[in-house]
Amino acid sequence: MTRQALILVCVLTAAGCGRWAALDSDAFARGQASQERFTMDAAACKEAAENARSYGIAGMAADNVGKHDVFNRTYAACMKTRGYAPHTSLTTLWEGYDL
Repeated sequence: MTRQALILVCVLTAAGCGRWAALDSDAFARGQASQERFTMDAAACKEAAENARSYGIAGMAADNVGKHDVFNRTYAACMKTRGYAPHTSLTTLWEGYDL
């Protein structure tokens, strides 16, 4: 029973860590875009996401998880608008975060 509880705690902890990671260009496929264009678009999206996160967020969203969530949603929306698709494989997605 103790071993099962320990495994459950480890799994839940690992799953929760993903909410703390800020997305970056590693989470998206470059597709047909040049590396230079992809890097410029990723930087512009990061700036837009930082701006969205820096606004005064009140209530439940004021904690760090809420701020990371705002950053990640804004960054992902910006990258998708520019035509980049998120990696579909979780193993590929998390490679950039060394988890």
